[in-house]
Amino acid sequence: MVLSPWPVVASFAAAGGTVLLIRHLWRYRGKPGADWFLASLGAQATWSLAYGVALVTFAEPMRWALEVLSWATMAGTGVYFLAFALAYTGRGGVVDRAWWGFAAFPILVGLIGATNPVHGLAWGDFEVVRVLGVAGAAYDMQLWALLAATAGVLLITVGSLLLFDTVVSYGPLYRREAVAVGLSTFPPVAAVLAWLYGVGPVPAVSFVTVAFLPHVALDAYAFVGSDMFEFHPATRRVGERAAIDDLGAPVVIVDEQRRVVTLNGAAERAFGVGKSAALTRPLAALLGEDGTDPTETDAVTVQSGGRRQIFTVTTTPLSDAGGTHVGYTVVFQDVTAERRREQRLGVLNRVLRHNLRNDMTVVQGFTEAAAKEVDDPAVRDMLDRAESKAAELVALGEKARTVERVLDSDPRSERVDLAALLETVRAEHASDGDGTGTVTVEADAVAVTADPAVLQVVVGTLLENALEHAGEAPTVTLSAERRGGAVAVTVADDGPGVPDHELDVLSAGAESALEHGSGLGLWLANWGATALGGDLSFDTREGTRATLTVPDGEKRGPAGGS
Repeated sequence: MVLSPWPVVASFAAAGGTVLLIRHLWRYRGKPGADWFLASLGAQATWSLAYGVALVTFAEPMRWALEVLSWATMAGTGVYFLAFALAYTGRGGVVDRAWWGFAAFPILVGLIGATNPVHGLAWGDFEVVRVLGVAGAAYDMQLWALLAATAGVLLITVGSLLLFDTVVSYGPLYRREAVAVGLSTFPPVAAVLAWLYGVGPVPAVSFVTVAFLPHVALDAYAFVGSDMFEFHPATRRVGERAAIDDLGAPVVIVDEQRRVVTLNGAAERAFGVGKSAALTRPLAALLGEDGTDPTETDAVTVQSGGRRQIFTVTTTPLSDAGGTHVGYTVVFQDVTAERRREQRLGVLNRVLRHNLRNDMTVVQGFTEAAAKEVDDPAVRDMLDRAESKAAELVALGEKARTVERVLDSDPRSERVDLAALLETVRAEHASDGDGTGTVTVEADAVAVTADPAVLQVVVGTLLENALEHAGEAPTVTLSAERRGGAVAVTVADDGPGVPDHELDVLSAGAESALEHGSGLGLWLANWGATALGGDLSFDTREGTRATLTVPDGEKRGPAGGS
């Protein structure tokens, strides 16, 4: 039995190992970079097999043809590996735009080698020599061959650097595997350079296919069992870019000197400037600010295209992977319509509330005085009704004032004894009301952490609503109990129940011309419940049970209330 020389065995082993790796990775076709990596492995397997056969082929024409095939597949291995690295790390757009160049490069190298006898651009004085028991090839490389081989080495090097940059920048997931893929290129690249520039004792034999053995071993470590193609940096890279470019709000990235580094399309449109014109300009100048640093303010006003827009500004420090501060991400939110709406509502609220409180108080006083001077019962009845309506409007104005005071105040959070709070609400009704109706309090030692002012307004509003709409001499019960991690405060009456259309308005979240409530009471209770982080519900099957449920973040103490 004749044993083949070890370079031949190593070449065939590299080809076989590469084919097995291709078989394992075949299921990942279509994943970012996978097709190009399979193409690179295919060229590598062909190269290893062709060179293994070449090493036992002493017939010069056949040996020359196999040498040409080795050069073509060498070029394919390098260029396809670069395409893989680009696509895998989220730079697939480069490959998509120039895919024909990646595909044509190995074909061009093969054609120049095949037609070398005509032009002599690749090599000269081709000769088959016996060395180490194999058929080596000795020839003088010309400029084209040197450039093609050097380009292949550079392509592989660039691809490896892309992988290293990605694993350093994008966290630990598959970091060891990606590093292994990058390192796997070092043995064959070193072997190519040594053969290309005649370094070593046997220049007529290329040991690149032998160096594929550790290359295949490292690739197998990276891909077999790791599902590396199931997660790829392309998702994160494209996602980060899309998070800025596709965001509807203007986003500007600035350096530490607040000079524009990049901005998204929304910022270009909002500020009326193209990206190329905005780069390196101070952000303040871009926004038309005179000396004011936009990153130090909460809002800016921008005049662009004949429009005046107001933006809130959110500035976030930007650091690199080493934690060094390198700039800021500045996000602008257009609040022009919101600010104008708030301004209009503020003016209307102040004017109407002022008129209701002052003018209707005057109307109420004159109407009451006139009623005392009139003897005609019909006229007195009309004046009494007018006085009643005036009183209702004054009360409505006070309710609107309460809404503004409660909802616009700074929230507080303290421990509230609900039994004491319910007694306070009952006492306020007794002192303000006309004495009709019975109000009782049923509450154990229950406490909750909440804003006491808002809580008292909500319960008082529900009690007022119950006494007003529950009929003659109603019975109302105020109660509180703990329900798991929350506290429920219930206002129950024995009246006819809140009309469905009143509750439908709350459920819809807005009033319309055909569906609206009778006042601000339920809205005030609903808004207050939301401000407390709670929920307001109604049960109208037997009377009305309005239940305010407020979450309690504080643990219960031994006293039972807290």
